[in-house]
Amino acid sequence: MTNKTKILLGVSVLVIGTGIFFLTKKNKNGQSVLGGGTKYIDEGDVNMIPVFSASQKATTLYNAMNIYTGTDEQTIIEELTGVSQAQFGLISKAFGLRNYNRYLGYNTIGGTPLPLKTWLREELNDADYHLLRKKFPMYL
Repeated sequence: MTNKTKILLGVSVLVIGTGIFFLTKKNKNGQSVLGGGTKYIDEGDVNMIPVFSASQKATTLYNAMNIYTGTDEQTIIEELTGVSQAQFGLISKAFGLRNYNRYLGYNTIGGTPLPLKTWLREELNDADYHLLRKKFPMYL
């Protein structure tokens, strides 16, 4: 073996050894120092996956439909994008029965308590409602 080969082999072993050391070394959160671990909500990372809140989504949907200037269809679609069948059931349950006036199209005096299904049917156009109906057939 030449000196050049010995040096190259030595540097390679050193780099690989250092990499293995840092991959196996853990920080205070129990993750590899070099990362590569799964991100958990309790890590305080700004890029974490948001926690699903059925009551928050129900309130947002209600606010999008209960405005004097008309329904904010875009907000409704955005809020329900990525929502599973089971999550929609939780949102519907959290929405409960809310007062709805069919003549004016939002919550006013003289309305009737109606579920989310009916609110969506009354407030959305046929195309948007059928899109949601295909996604959540168990609830719409």
